[in-house]
Amino acid sequence: MAETHYKQELYPLSVVIATLGGETLADTISYLNSGEKIPAEILVCIPEEDSSCAENLSMKNVKIIKTPCRGQVAQRAYGLQRACQPLMLQLDDDIVLRPGDLRLLVQKLGQLGHGHAMAPLFRLLSTGQYVTEYHAGVSGWLHSLYASLICGAPWGIKRMGVISPAGIAFAVDPRYCEPGLFETQWLPGGCVICHREDLVTEDYYPFAGKAFCEDLAHSVLWKKQGTRLWMHLDASGRISSDPMPFNWKTKKAIFRAHEYIVKLIGGNYWQLRLWHVVHIFKEIILIGLRRIMR
Repeated sequence: MAETHYKQELYPLSVVIATLGGETLADTISYLNSGEKIPAEILVCIPEEDSSCAENLSMKNVKIIKTPCRGQVAQRAYGLQRACQPLMLQLDDDIVLRPGDLRLLVQKLGQLGHGHAMAPLFRLLSTGQYVTEYHAGVSGWLHSLYASLICGAPWGIKRMGVISPAGIAFAVDPRYCEPGLFETQWLPGGCVICHREDLVTEDYYPFAGKAFCEDLAHSVLWKKQGTRLWMHLDASGRISSDPMPFNWKTKKAIFRAHEYIVKLIGGNYWQLRLWHVVHIFKEIILIGLRRIMR
């Protein structure tokens, strides 16, 4: 995406991107800088040993922060502690946030004031389809039965935005909501905006490797400090859809992360174990069906 050359106004906004220098990083930043108003600063937080991957990012509002740590939450925390604007946006390096969506988030958070954090809905970059869709009819009934019996979630669309006692999070489907804001118990961590005063700046994730469920942990800490969490149903972040391959190491890490969430919320460990067994069994059946249908 080409960089714009006319003089642009600045949002009082620091964008903090924790990255290892992936190939989508440049596009993510280009979209942020493509509107009539752009963030005052974009902090690219990358481990020192990987910093050569960000050397080609020469935009005036981009600062390369070489972190002594490695890990999404630790890198982000390092960057947030060095950001200087009154509004803060944490953004993954593979998310497209278009100028109109950025404007909606900045304007609405400014109207709400301190004590609030906000995220957009997510759509697939290829089709524009919402990532989360709640099913109707028999399929919807079966999904609700699974969510309630196995995960301990409320029935039907009442589970939208909830973290269940098993530490399982349920997203929001805008088709069942009024336009505007939807208050929730958690926010997807790929794109979240808040006021500087409401930051959680410590490295709150206790595990090495990929930070599964870090957004749930972050949300729980936000709620504990009194911050209200909102999904902006009129704003969208665009992501690609890359299904996670099945392997036992990943499933073990996901279960460990959910255990941590259950500990934070005072949830139900036995219900989490039930969910994990059913989840693994379901994954194995789906893999078998795909192989049969080839």
